[in-house]
Amino acid sequence: MVHQTRGAYHFGASRPLSEEALSALVAVFQEIEPDSTSGLEGRRSVSRLEIPRIGPAVVKHYRRGGMIAHLNKERYLRTGKTRCQKEYEQMVRARQAGVNIPEPIAFAFKGLVLYRGWLVTKEIAYQQTLARLSLREPERLPAVMDRFRKQLAKLVAHGLWHVDLHPGNVLIDDGGRVFLVDFDKARTFRGAGCRLLAKYRKRWKRAVEKHGLPQELLAFLD
Repeated sequence: MVHQTRGAYHFGASRPLSEEALSALVAVFQEIEPDSTSGLEGRRSVSRLEIPRIGPAVVKHYRRGGMIAHLNKERYLRTGKTRCQKEYEQMVRARQAGVNIPEPIAFAFKGLVLYRGWLVTKEIAYQQTLARLSLREPERLPAVMDRFRKQLAKLVAHGLWHVDLHPGNVLIDDGGRVFLVDFDKARTFRGAGCRLLAKYRKRWKRAVEKHGLPQELLAFLD
């Protein structure tokens, strides 16, 4: 892990970021944060930019939800590793396990006790969520769900518990490739693979039924 600083901002990455990249990212961090999305698209607050020598990227802004957001929507108490570092490390682990995810570039935070955090990943071009595809292009579902099952199998085989895996956190690019996103709070599952698969199935079924998505999304549960 390479650690760098740019003013009050602390960065972590697998390889050093150029001065141009650091400056571009800090500029995004200092902008007014975008509104977050929710529902089928998952809860995200993101910005997009072109990073010199890296290309199109997505910056995730960590924001609180629920009632506490009315008092403090963007700062977290640091009691160890930051939330952004934990997600970055889980994404690196998932990628090493062969799971298709957006390539993690870096994590960053500002503040030592109360901090704000960001996660930077490469952008997946020409993509839509599986939830949206299931409603707009249902004829593509059989092939896409087969690819999704293979990604899920890798998570289970390596004991990776993505705590919020639902059709809004699965991206499909225009070539039909499947990518899993939003590894916030993901962790290692210590139990048997069959138990982990059961947890994934329960979470997935609840999301599909809650949002009235096509039943074809439940095919892999059989």
